[in-house]
Amino acid sequence: MTPENVRLANLRGGLAAVEVGARGIESVARNTACTRLRAIVIVGLTPSEVIKSVFKAEPDIMSPFAMTVTQGYERRLLGNGGSSLLTAYREKGLLTQAEVKITSVEDMAPGTKDPVARNRRVSETQRLIDMKHNGDPRAPNLILNPRMPLDIVGVSHPVELAYMVASDAERSYRIGVIKSFADRGGKTDKSDIRSACREAAVGTLALRQHIARRGGDPEMAEDRVDMVLRAPGSFNPRLFPAMRAESELASLVRALSTAPADLEEVERLLPVGATLADPRVIDRLPNNYRSNCKEHCALWERCRAQALAAGQPIILGDLAAEQLAAAGSISRAIDLMDGRGRPPDNEAEARLAAGLRDAGLVLDRIANG
Repeated sequence: MTPENVRLANLRGGLAAVEVGARGIESVARNTACTRLRAIVIVGLTPSEVIKSVFKAEPDIMSPFAMTVTQGYERRLLGNGGSSLLTAYREKGLLTQAEVKITSVEDMAPGTKDPVARNRRVSETQRLIDMKHNGDPRAPNLILNPRMPLDIVGVSHPVELAYMVASDAERSYRIGVIKSFADRGGKTDKSDIRSACREAAVGTLALRQHIARRGGDPEMAEDRVDMVLRAPGSFNPRLFPAMRAESELASLVRALSTAPADLEEVERLLPVGATLADPRVIDRLPNNYRSNCKEHCALWERCRAQALAAGQPIILGDLAAEQLAAAGSISRAIDLMDGRGRPPDNEAEARLAAGLRDAGLVLDRIANG
């Protein structure tokens, strides 16, 4: 066990490490200012595991309907040897009729709970990637369910991906991500798209680390990812190939590059002998509650409760948080509006006070005619 592993095990305080996965690592890049989330992920836990094992509660789970849709859609694309996924690439002209080499890593080493099988999936994925990089014509065009290690703070975190793809002429693979939400063109939620691209970029980062370990140029793995969404009202795939993920990859690199400092910061934040197995320790770690935390973090309700107790404007939404930033709290904003307490501390508070009073007069006229 490496010294880093020992430090992380001490911080977990007897809790077993869990696989954070691409989604868990991606969530850190969504909210880099949240020390609580970074600490949990870095030590090898997830917010859901903390809710269950530390707070002894049931974490939020995906609705049964949404889970059924997600699992069914992924099975449609990755089942039957990936034939549906292959068809989507052929229809886009990205793979020719002769480029039909498909390998399912999961089929080669089935078993999600068997550590031997999981390790074998890593080695098989690496072997297939090396075939491609060594110019072996037998290298697959599609690798389904690849598994790769991603090193954070000197510790290897396994990452399971949906698939990797490359034509015979391409020198390396692109990471593909499958999402079951419907493609609605310009009406598709932009945050969902960014999240999906960032999740795929986790795989790109793992691929770059693998190339570097082999002595190659990490830039062989380009900052482009493939995304497959669902056509509205059906399970028909809509493929968006080679999407630029430069900013998503950069945000991940920034988030993970601070991990060693984060580990030291977490150790300094905790009292001597304290661990993340203690709910009081979790609660004292600084958080950065945002209105979108519900989308990716099972701890959102606890963080929201703390934000509410502190009177943070974010409780009223992102727009209110921005507009009331000068006051710092809801109670201070109310005092400024009503002219109570100490006078404005600065020009920003004075402008806010005037704006709140003007808005109050407008609201009063609307309500009372």
